[in-house]
Amino acid sequence: MSWLEPSGNKAEIGGAEDDLMRSLCTLLGVLTLLFMSPLTGAVHAQTGDPLDRAISALKGKFAEKSSVLFSRKTHQGFGSDATLTVVYGKHRFAANAGVRASDVTEVSTMGDDPVHFRMINVGRDSYTQGTWADVPEGKKWLHWQDADGFLWSQNLVDALNPKFLQLISRNAEKTSAKDRYDGVPTTRYDGLAEVGLLGSRQAGIYYGTKDGDWAGGRIKWKLWLGPDYLPRRFQAEIVHEPYGPKQRADTVRMNVLYRGWGTPVRIQAPSKNLVAEAG
Repeated sequence: MSWLEPSGNKAEIGGAEDDLMRSLCTLLGVLTLLFMSPLTGAVHAQTGDPLDRAISALKGKFAEKSSVLFSRKTHQGFGSDATLTVVYGKHRFAANAGVRASDVTEVSTMGDDPVHFRMINVGRDSYTQGTWADVPEGKKWLHWQDADGFLWSQNLVDALNPKFLQLISRNAEKTSAKDRYDGVPTTRYDGLAEVGLLGSRQAGIYYGTKDGDWAGGRIKWKLWLGPDYLPRRFQAEIVHEPYGPKQRADTVRMNVLYRGWGTPVRIQAPSKNLVAEAG
């Protein structure tokens, strides 16, 4: 007699039912592991994305009010109109704000005439001096307040910008390169991002969504992350699409090195007796 057939013995029937339920539970458990494990693995892979970790590492430095040293070379334009800009300086961070203070020295060369420029930012205050600046006699700095062109912001093409890292994380590909920067081994990630708007200001190249007649472009990038997921090097080829049929695309090539993460830095406004208000 099959154990599924009624026998009149309640103990027998109850035992058979228990065995059946145990078998079904075991089978369901196996099926759950078979079908759910790949999905669970995908979730772990997503939360472990290297650029997501880079964002977390950066925000950790922001919360610590930490700092970093950097240098940057930028090539822009063609032929005799090409400009080479060399920048070096230091940034100090603040929680939820990113770069709160910076001290930046810049030399731009187009042809044989270098242009020198220095800028100190502390919060919303900017202090500038340079070859082109018309500073009153006895003064060395011009003071600007809330001058967006000078201030670091969260739409810059910058590896210190969590929003930019979020933008480029969509198609980041790990490469096999193993280079050392800032004294640590790094892993390189490459990718391409298309944006609706590109522009430039003193603080750097910025991106955004399409706005009126402004043309967008693409950003081909490479990013080297250290074992702590902090940026050590960033390269970008930024192509501005032409505005009209008689114009051609403008290309900016950028190479940035970050070093000395957490190095104590002091950034303060110049002495008031050396500062004049910008007109």
